[in-house]
Amino acid sequence: MQLTYKYRLKPTKAQLVKISAHLELCRRQYNYRLGERFNWWESTMTPINACPLTASIVPIEEIYKNIPLTRIQTRDGRKKDELGNPLTKKGDVFSNIEGGYVQWQTIQLADLKNTKKLFHDYKLLDSQVLQDVVSRVETSFSNFTTPDKNGNRRGKPRFKGFHYYKSFTYPQLDNLNIIKDEQNRICIDLAKIGQVPMVFHRSIPTGFKVKTGTVIREAPRWYISLTLEDKTVPVTVVEIQPTDENTLGIDLGITNYVYLSNGERIENPRFLRKSAEKLARLQSKLASRVKGSKPWQIIKSKISKLHHFVARARLDFQFKTADELFDKCDVLVVEDLSLKNLTKRAKIKTDIEDGNLVYLPNGQAAKSGLNKSMLDASHGQFATVLKYVAWKLGKSVLFVDPKGTSQHCWNCLNKVPKELSERWHSCQCGESLERDENSAKLIKRIGLNYESGGGTSSLKKALAKREKEACGLTVRP
Repeated sequence: MQLTYKYRLKPTKAQLVKISAHLELCRRQYNYRLGERFNWWESTMTPINACPLTASIVPIEEIYKNIPLTRIQTRDGRKKDELGNPLTKKGDVFSNIEGGYVQWQTIQLADLKNTKKLFHDYKLLDSQVLQDVVSRVETSFSNFTTPDKNGNRRGKPRFKGFHYYKSFTYPQLDNLNIIKDEQNRICIDLAKIGQVPMVFHRSIPTGFKVKTGTVIREAPRWYISLTLEDKTVPVTVVEIQPTDENTLGIDLGITNYVYLSNGERIENPRFLRKSAEKLARLQSKLASRVKGSKPWQIIKSKISKLHHFVARARLDFQFKTADELFDKCDVLVVEDLSLKNLTKRAKIKTDIEDGNLVYLPNGQAAKSGLNKSMLDASHGQFATVLKYVAWKLGKSVLFVDPKGTSQHCWNCLNKVPKELSERWHSCQCGESLERDENSAKLIKRIGLNYESGGGTSSLKKALAKREKEACGLTVRP
C-alpha cells in the first residue's frame, strides 16, 4: 500500500534561496530537454513517401548529427540472475536506436554529465533530482505521442514559465532523512540543501517507509509531499451492498452544496465568491503598478496568498463534509458528473440577415457565471475526497450515471421536464418537493439497484427493472 503525506516546510533564508535556485535550474533543464524532443519530433514527423507541403524533410545526417548511436555500460547492473551474477556488465555495448526510434531518456540521462561541465550551477543540484527532470520530460512526451488503452492521447507538452514549474523530486529518501536538529526541531534532510525544519503534524505509520519526497511551492509557502509504502499491507476496497437503511443519496449543486435523500442539506460556502471583491481590488491595484517592480511583487504575493487561502478553505470544508456524510451512512451514492462538459462555453447561434452572418444571443454571460460557480464548488475534487474518506473509514461510495436524475420523479420514475430555473418538482403521482431533494432520492433509488460486476447504475436500468416488475405482476394469475 502507498500513502502520501504532505508537510509544511519552514526553511531558513539561506535554505530558501537554495530551494528557489534548485527549482529554477530544474525548470530550465526541463525546457531544454523538452526542446530537444520537439526538434527530433518535428524533424521526423513527415512521412518519407508524402509531399511535405508544411514541413521539410530533414536529411538523415542532420537528424542523427548530435545523437550517439551506441552507449557503453560504465558499471555492473543492479539486476542479477538466479546465480547472483549481474545481467549487464561493465563494458557492454548497447544501441541508442531501436527500430528507428531514439531512446531519448537514456541519451538525455547520459548527457547530464556534459550539462554539469558546461554549466557549473548544476553541480549544486542533487544528481537524482536532475535525473527526475528527464523522467518528467519522458512521461510528458510519451503521453503526447503514445495513445492510451482507449486510443486517446494527451495534449502537446508546454514549456514551463516561472509560475508553472512548482516542484522537484528526490526519488530516493528514507525514514532516516527525518531527524531532529540541534534545536530539537524535526527536520527533513535534503541533499545539497541541508536539514530543513518541517511541521511534523502527523507521524509516519508503523511499518511504512519513506520512498520519495517532492518539494512543492504553493503561493508563499513550501511543502514536501512524502510517498510512503508498506508492501505487507494489502490495498483493499470495501464493497458494501447498498440497502435502504445503510445508504444515502446526495445531489451536488450550487445553491445547496449537498442535498441528502433524507431531506437534510448543506449550503454552498462559495469561498471564491466571498473573496471576489477583495480579489478585484488587489487586481486593480496590480494593474496600476509597473510590472516587475517591488510594489507589483508585493501585491502579486497578496493575490497568491488569497488564492491559496481559498483553495485550502475549500479542501478543509470538503473533508469535514465527507466525514459528516459518512457518519450518517455506510454507502454514499453520488452522481458521476462530467465537469468538463458542464463547464463548456455556450454554443454559438447564428443567422443570415440581408445576406450577412449575424450572431444571436446565446446566453454566454449567464453561462459564464454558472461555470464560475461550478468551478468554485469544485465537485470533481469533492468526489476524490469522498473516495479517500470512504476507503479510510472502510465504507463505500457508488457513482451513478447522472443522465435524467433531474428530469424524472423518484417515486414513479415518470419524466417531469423542468427548466434549470424551476426549483420545485411536482408530479402527477402526488409527489411535491424541492427539485434537489427529488434528485437526491432518485439517485439513492438508482444506487439501490447496484449489482457487483454489473457496471454503472443508471436511470435506464432502473426503468428497465420497473418494466420487468410490471410485466411480472400482469402475468401472475
